Amino acid sequence: MKVAGLGEILLRLSTKKGALLSNSNEFNANYGGGETNVLISLSNFGVESRLLTKVSKDQLGDAMISYVKSKSVDTSFISRGNKRTPIYFLEVGSGNRSSKVLYDRLDSAFGSITKEDLLIEEALRDIDIFHFSGITLAISEKTRDITFKILKHCKENNILVSYDSNYRAKMWTLEEASKVTKEVLPYINIFSAGILDAENILNMSCDLDDKYEKLKYYYDEITKDYPNIKYIFSSIREVKSVSINTLQCIYYTNNKLYSSKIHTFDDIIDRIGAGDALTAGVIYSIINKKSPEYTCEFATACSVLKHSIYGDANLVRVQDVENFISNGVGRISR
Repeated sequence: MKVAGLGEILLRLSTKKGALLSNSNEFNANYGGGETNVLISLSNFGVESRLLTKVSKDQLGDAMISYVKSKSVDTSFISRGNKRTPIYFLEVGSGNRSSKVLYDRLDSAFGSITKEDLLIEEALRDIDIFHFSGITLAISEKTRDITFKILKHCKENNILVSYDSNYRAKMWTLEEASKVTKEVLPYINIFSAGILDAENILNMSCDLDDKYEKLKYYYDEITKDYPNIKYIFSSIREVKSVSINTLQCIYYTNNKLYSSKIHTFDDIIDRIGAGDALTAGVIYSIINKKSPEYTCEFATACSVLKHSIYGDANLVRVQDVENFISNGVGRISR
């Protein structure tokens, strides 16, 4: 099966651990973006992947395309434009000081994308799953317009659609996100959304205190309203410090809620992209018709392992994930 994703790829500039943006005179450069991260993970899992985007017509755009190609993701449908390359600055946290992200993405090449930049029918001709996120919807009216054109094509051609709510308060308001999300949900089959998404974006509420019961209630209600949604998932994270977290995956299908075991991990190298790694794990499992129990454990392990890898993208392979599930930490792979 083949997966395509529509999204912006950004230049990432990160401080060194222990440095603030205000006192940094050097940055580590990388590339990233939610949909791109998912596609790179899937490519590492042996799934054919294709990025649909628009990048600047300059050396930075060249470098981005080379980066994506180096991860074995199809770049045939990346268009070029004279607009700028978007950047995000990452101030790496430590101890009890959280990481911070500063966006510099206004008037980007991707933000100007139109149907003339992307031949939708050709780009999706052999695609089985289309993936995108709320970040893509938040960037501009043009990215929103092209997304809806793609969604209509997917519905007409039985292409499964995966959507990660991925709300970013620095990019749009809850009111804007709520309105647009409710418009896209009739097209969605695979949905990444947690309790805060249900309550703040979908305006849902209940009197339940237990987080698992609450998720089950919300997911039941979502699938009643949108029966096209067949899979919903999220992660539950407990932050003890920037370096020590716990993580668990919740997965819902056929009106049943499944949960993975809870992983505790420390010495986090890079938390960015952990949610994308989780999403890739779920999509991989759906493609390969894995059980809900396998899906939960595999997706969680993908996300946990991502925390040990610098950069936006998760670079592990299926065998690495399954070895971690079976053997845990401590045994050297020989």
